[in-house]
Amino acid sequence: MISRISKHSLASLSILTMMLQPQVVLAQTGPAQNQVQNLAQDQVLKGAEGLYVAYPKNGSKIGSRATFIIGTATPGAPVKINGEPVKTNKSGFFARVIPLSYGSNNIRVTQENGEAKEQIVTVERPSPRPPISAAQWKIDQASIEPRINQGLSVGDLILFRAHATPGGTMTVSMAGKTIPLSPAEQVRSARSSKGKNGKQAVKTPASDVNFGLAVAYGKVFQQIPRGASDLYVGYYKVQPTDVFRDAHPRFTLKKDTRALAYDSPARLTVVHQPYVAQTVNPETVVRVSPGKARLTPLPQGVRLFIDGWQGTDFRCLYGQNKHVFVDTKDLIFERGNMVASGPPPQSPVQTINISRDLYGDAVVVPLNQRLPMEVEQSMSPNKLTLRIFGAVADTDFASQQYQEAFEGAGEEAGREGNPKGEGPVEGISWKQKSDDVYEVEIRLRGSRQWGYYCDYVGSNLVLHVRRPPPLTPGESLAGLKICVDPGHGGPQPGATGCSGVTEKQVNLAIAIKLKRLLEASGATVIMTRVDDRDIDLYDRVRLARSANCDILLSVHNNSLPDGRDPNKEHGTSAYFYNPQAKELARRLNDSLVANLGFPNIGARYQNLALTRPTALVSVLVEIGFMINPDEYEKLLDPEVEQKAAQALLAGLKAYLRE
Repeated sequence: MISRISKHSLASLSILTMMLQPQVVLAQTGPAQNQVQNLAQDQVLKGAEGLYVAYPKNGSKIGSRATFIIGTATPGAPVKINGEPVKTNKSGFFARVIPLSYGSNNIRVTQENGEAKEQIVTVERPSPRPPISAAQWKIDQASIEPRINQGLSVGDLILFRAHATPGGTMTVSMAGKTIPLSPAEQVRSARSSKGKNGKQAVKTPASDVNFGLAVAYGKVFQQIPRGASDLYVGYYKVQPTDVFRDAHPRFTLKKDTRALAYDSPARLTVVHQPYVAQTVNPETVVRVSPGKARLTPLPQGVRLFIDGWQGTDFRCLYGQNKHVFVDTKDLIFERGNMVASGPPPQSPVQTINISRDLYGDAVVVPLNQRLPMEVEQSMSPNKLTLRIFGAVADTDFASQQYQEAFEGAGEEAGREGNPKGEGPVEGISWKQKSDDVYEVEIRLRGSRQWGYYCDYVGSNLVLHVRRPPPLTPGESLAGLKICVDPGHGGPQPGATGCSGVTEKQVNLAIAIKLKRLLEASGATVIMTRVDDRDIDLYDRVRLARSANCDILLSVHNNSLPDGRDPNKEHGTSAYFYNPQAKELARRLNDSLVANLGFPNIGARYQNLALTRPTALVSVLVEIGFMINPDEYEKLLDPEVEQKAAQALLAGLKAYLRE
């Protein structure tokens, strides 16, 4: 049985308050809050003095071919790294890229200013696994793939690979099948060598896969590292006649009269009949493939076909040629039995209605069970497209006016702060996009969107569309509610600057200055933190949503991975995930660049926890680079921090005036 969930997909206010109680108290306005603000407002961030290496830490393991070293020295004192002079700025901050050899690397930093000072930092670059030589007789068991359990459907391809003694022959046996593997170098040669009519000149085992598919799948082998003389690869396409359950592929190496065999740790199963499961969490994470990009999250109680798995991720069948992946912890099999059957995840759609709540307009699609869905956002034209998988059109009524679409759905219309005037939805239309995909197009007024989210009320699918904030004309921000999130905190310091000041400190200093400016302009501001504490990323989002904020702005400063040069790669950037946030990200980025003068990296798409929320406009800014000596020097200056806050305010106002 599918249980009924809250009309608003947010967690219960009482539960959320208990969960976030310490932070919610700090986020309120009052004398204690003002004292914290004043402390942060007046504090000058100071780091180490004299010779100090901030990064890398002694004893670090670094996998790249180079690392950067950042630190500080007495201003004006000559500094050398491994005997080479290093440029320092007026504060004594420096950054230099150092190549790394395999094994142990000593980085010697010296300062000469009267009495010489020295620091030696030792870092290790792990050596790569040496290839297996022809003189050895072995299969590297740790290299055998696949390594995780898989559920497979007819037509799926299984990739096999292992490192072993070169010059032999390797096969994989499984459930009565024998799959020949090829040396990676031979495969690479075959894919690049063409004979007449464009066909490959060197034949490699096809494993029951036709030539066209073999060539297409051969692109996978382009990822094989050059010089992998000990690597064997191959694949198998699951056939309609295959019946195997928990099969362990056995890798066998033969050379001359010798043979060696090991089993893969993976268990492979062919799924001919899909299973049915339900989501158990209010915001179930849905991905295009395990660990990859996310799609529209699913509410609790959504029924799904399962036709495969990879490790701990189930492959869910939305519709024809439409698969997604959901973690096993987010699903439960009906009646606790994986093989139990029931009605398929399908429903007719007879009506579509528009209702209203305190959030905004609500497009209501009554169904007979909870089905998977996805929402696509477009800004030009300004619309939302709702796709319901497993839904079939029997629609004879689509309301273009507000009405009570189900019990209690329209009860909030007309309340104070929720006028009966025009809402964001201008009109709706529908079509049967394919046999098992029902599509609703929601046309929106104006040229901007402020947020949306989906949930279920019983079996009624509801797409909530946020109404614009009640802004007043002019410069005032009265009517706007914004959540300002100083990134990191507590044991999560973020990036470390040249003299040891951490990103979490700079983020908080700028964020509190921004809060004061926003409030002076009339906005209501919610802070995720006002002191040095660690807050889960998703709790930050929940706080912004529970407070019904219009905008979530996360304040950060940047760094680079090892191997990159902080003297060449630095500047200002802003990040968005949803189209509704792109223009705000651009405005904030441009304003920061114009006011601070840092290089313009630009406004960019980025899949981040603080940019993904759709229920409000969510943007993350990277004001400057903690590891660039000159930008870091400026970020420690309270006047520059104030300029950054003013630039963010100016960018926000420019966005709202459009």
